Amino acid sequence: MRYYSSIADYLDKKIHSFNSESIVTLKSKNRPFLKLADDEDLQHQYHFLMERGNGLYEIGFPLIQVADFETNNSLTQLIAIETKQGKVIKFYLEDEVLDETQLISDEDLAKALLKELGKKCDRTTAESISLFISLFDSLTNHHQNKKTTPLNIEKSLDKLSQEDARLPLVLALNKRYELRHKLELIAPKLRSQLNRVAEMMPLGHIQEMDAYCLRDYVRRPGKDAIEKAGARQELMGIKRYQNYNTPENRFLKGFCDLLHLECQDYHDSYQEAKSLYIAIERFRQEPSVKTIPRTTIFTGKPNYVLQQNPIYRSFYQAYQDYLKRRTEKEKFWGFRQALLVDIVKILWLEALLKLEGSYLDCQTKIEILDIPKEGKYLRDNQKFKILCLLNKSAFIFNLQQDTNNLEKGDFQLNVTLQRITKKEPEIFNSQWLIWVFWYQPEAEILKKIKETSKDKLPICFYLYPSPELSEKETEEIIESEINLIKIPHPLEENLETGVRLITEKICYWLAK
Repeated sequence: MRYYSSIADYLDKKIHSFNSESIVTLKSKNRPFLKLADDEDLQHQYHFLMERGNGLYEIGFPLIQVADFETNNSLTQLIAIETKQGKVIKFYLEDEVLDETQLISDEDLAKALLKELGKKCDRTTAESISLFISLFDSLTNHHQNKKTTPLNIEKSLDKLSQEDARLPLVLALNKRYELRHKLELIAPKLRSQLNRVAEMMPLGHIQEMDAYCLRDYVRRPGKDAIEKAGARQELMGIKRYQNYNTPENRFLKGFCDLLHLECQDYHDSYQEAKSLYIAIERFRQEPSVKTIPRTTIFTGKPNYVLQQNPIYRSFYQAYQDYLKRRTEKEKFWGFRQALLVDIVKILWLEALLKLEGSYLDCQTKIEILDIPKEGKYLRDNQKFKILCLLNKSAFIFNLQQDTNNLEKGDFQLNVTLQRITKKEPEIFNSQWLIWVFWYQPEAEILKKIKETSKDKLPICFYLYPSPELSEKETEEIIESEINLIKIPHPLEENLETGVRLITEKICYWLAK
């Protein structure tokens, strides 16, 4: 078992062996690869390994836990890969961020990590993943085994471009279930239960006695109640106390603690986040709420109240939605590179359709997998042919992907130009190699991509800048003289902005 430390090493055929004496650190943003020997097979499936054929696996991103950061004092995770032949190799895998959305149980810890890590304690990544998943849900309209026409891309992008679709999860839940309003309604009148406690009380205050009280009464000396009450005139009786420590209230308080933590990042940017934050603060100050113990495990199986009471049920349904989104995020976290490639491919397809005079066969369909495979929604090796007539020129665009040949980029666009002249038609062919990165690639990677592209046009897209990029690295990237394009922020802007950007770039490159 060997490895390529980055996609630059892979293109340069520079393979390395693992050293048993020292553990190597691989940076996920550089897209490293793992290469198995012909006689090796993986013992398990790993949540960050994406198969690329012939024993080659691209290494994705680790989901760094707080314990990993505290142990390693860095955003790395110790990985152990085991083969069926009994061989085990270890390496550190580094991410650029710690997922802030996992910090749901300890506000003090969350504040400490935010202070220490700054922008590297991040929830944007999780929200971007959720938005990308929503695009494919919209394309398939939540139906399985359904192919969709490329003409539906525009509708789905328009839907996701609405402000509500790009709201942070906590605000989306608040709007859907009216959490703030319902919390204000229920805060002063939480459900409670009466606990019966046997204790000594004045004779005139006794309203109820149980078997324990009667046994105590019989044992006391005296002929009647007055004599048995003694000098203090007290007997054992049952007193009822109102108890708010019920399963539904423990759940409500725990979920509100989670929402409170989620609101902290947004109460300066969103008025509704600030309002929800204040409502939770007031809820916490209620005397009845203060008697409820804090818990990190809100509920196992929901009781009758959580299922039937309208207000409690709304909070429970919101929590179920929250868990669903969180589970989706965890599944895609390691594979988010592959997810982004599919997103950029969809944007390219829509950008080509936006060209004036473009059209495609009405029977063309986008095949979307029922169950995403290693972060990929689009079926492998699909081809899309778009025709375009401009002035006296005809263009044929073939958008395709060769998943087992990464030297040709993450996907390719083959362009055929036919100029109609008085003489014989002139035909020109070119190939554009399109690369996609979650974080801005290093200068070394860009230079190697340019070298290996030869007479083809290399185009590199990235989603987010690296949290730490030195001035020297920035200068080296500029000197690489490659088409490096930042995808517009999917949350602060929208995916339609990305389509317009790609359309403009296509026109520019065609003109050249």
